[in-house]
Amino acid sequence: MNRRQLLLYSLGLLSTGIQPASASTSTFWDQPRRLWLKREVRRGVWEEVNEIYHQNDRLQWAGYVRVCRILRDVHTGTAVQMSHTLLDILCGIQGWFAMHGIHLPIIVTSGYRSEKTNEDAGGVRDSAHLRGGACDLYVQGVPVEYLRQLALYLQGGGVGVYPDAGFIHVDDGKLRTWRGTAKKGRG
Repeated sequence: MNRRQLLLYSLGLLSTGIQPASASTSTFWDQPRRLWLKREVRRGVWEEVNEIYHQNDRLQWAGYVRVCRILRDVHTGTAVQMSHTLLDILCGIQGWFAMHGIHLPIIVTSGYRSEKTNEDAGGVRDSAHLRGGACDLYVQGVPVEYLRQLALYLQGGGVGVYPDAGFIHVDDGKLRTWRGTAKKGRG
């Protein structure tokens, strides 16, 4: 069992209170996958979603659409179907905190981006944000270095940390890491 499988197995057992009885014990990923996300969509105007997006080996369309909506490009109002892998990375981050009795929303600073929004945010030309495969985020009161380490531990994709702006970037691409600077944490 690799490190990611062990973590996910542990998350599933500990978050449900189930003790291992056999090899058929359910894991974290067998449970309904819920995301609690908050986002400032305009100065002083926040939106929030707390939805199950996947359950019983199937996408839960109503919850998935609401999650995708909060991850939209807030500058154009455009929402796309976000990567399921990306949502699972976010769910893994949130599940880690839940396992430790910490129930806080993930604060989204950027999800999907149009080409113009990506350019204005200083994003790279082939950014995963352009296809709905990336999210910039923070969790209130949690150091970005801790979030970075947690995202790296999950091994779901790319992880960038922007300590001066106070957020991390996660995406569904190949495993890689970087430290960046950002003019702003919105996009």
